[in-house]
Amino acid sequence: MMNTSTLPNEADMRGSRLIIVGGAPRSGTSLFQSMMDSHSDVYGGPEFDHLTDIVNLRNRLQQGLQYGRITHFVDAAQIDDAMGQMVESLLYPVADRHGVNRLSEKTPMNVLVFKDLMTILPGAKFVHVIRDPRAVIMSMYQVAKRIDQAGQTRPPFLSNLEAMALYINQCVHAGVEACGSQAARAIIVRYEDLLSRTEDTMMNLLDFLGLADDRAVLNPGKVAHESASLLKDGSDPWAGGRRTYTDPERKNQDKWREDLDPNSIEVLNRLFSAAPVYAALGYNFD
Repeated sequence: MMNTSTLPNEADMRGSRLIIVGGAPRSGTSLFQSMMDSHSDVYGGPEFDHLTDIVNLRNRLQQGLQYGRITHFVDAAQIDDAMGQMVESLLYPVADRHGVNRLSEKTPMNVLVFKDLMTILPGAKFVHVIRDPRAVIMSMYQVAKRIDQAGQTRPPFLSNLEAMALYINQCVHAGVEACGSQAARAIIVRYEDLLSRTEDTMMNLLDFLGLADDRAVLNPGKVAHESASLLKDGSDPWAGGRRTYTDPERKNQDKWREDLDPNSIEVLNRLFSAAPVYAALGYNFD
């Protein structure tokens, strides 16, 4: 007779087919997602956008336990398992339709709720994509300019330099803290390493994620991606005229040095050098 006490609890495996990707906007999460989508056993589609909404609902329900009435229906563990089931029921079907076992969900703001997602999806793996914050700022400036030209309203974190820097710091600190708390399930990937050490970085990552070696991830520009259809006519300010995905290009790594004026670089060096996390991640602001 099988000893069922040694089998993993179903709730403990919630999200075991999921790879949750996040990072500050413009940090390279789209490049990373296109690389994951190139793997033969991974579906990496467009941004789902709403994991943060599910986390917010979960947190409101958990807070409701403090007031008594809801305790007649559920406890904390039931709430978390129900939220995990919701995520699975929303995301797994598309992976099944594509005949793959794993799904990579890339929405940048995921990083802000990594810790909560780790609780409701105890079987999931997490990837925090980071990039030199000066390069992120440069890209944010470009997006803000395109939004203005289109007559659209900027999101608050693009309102000015300080708001951009604050939001980047918020994302980076949230991701680093979450990854540090669950090192066996979460990993930090530097955008610069995706460009300059592509093969080593991706092979190590596939091993961490429990995926087979698939060299197709090294050349996402040679693979058709379903999410490319959302780039449409190239008019999306966030896409910047891009209509398809390309292979990692090292020339993009330090482009910020050319595009940012010296005064902005000086201000950013002062802002970001005050946060020790960046030095620990390998960024120098001297």
